[in-house]
Amino acid sequence: MSAGRRAGAAFALFGIFLYDLVAASLAVARIVLARRPRHAPAIVAVPVDARTEWGVALFAYLVSTTPGSTCLHVADDRRTLYVHFLDAPDAGARAADVKALYERRILQIEGPEASR
Repeated sequence: MSAGRRAGAAFALFGIFLYDLVAASLAVARIVLARRPRHAPAIVAVPVDARTEWGVALFAYLVSTTPGSTCLHVADDRRTLYVHFLDAPDAGARAADVKALYERRILQIEGPEASR
């Protein structure tokens, strides 16, 4: 992948993170301010496809920085993040959402030549 495409993927990742930051902040505020909050907190094992140490670290950082979620642990083999979500009624769907949102672009930035 060319440097230009990687830069474009990094820019897209930053924009998506900003959008998700606002959306997640509103979702957390809605839960906190509700008279009868209805949420389903869960700890979810999120499989990791990122191939570099910085890719895994960036993925964990973005998840942790987003309101309503925090990365609790990265497995020793760096293939799983354990994430606490404030609202995850469907754990599998929540894991897939966070992977599609962040990790897909991290893989683009890493490029095809990256290896574990």
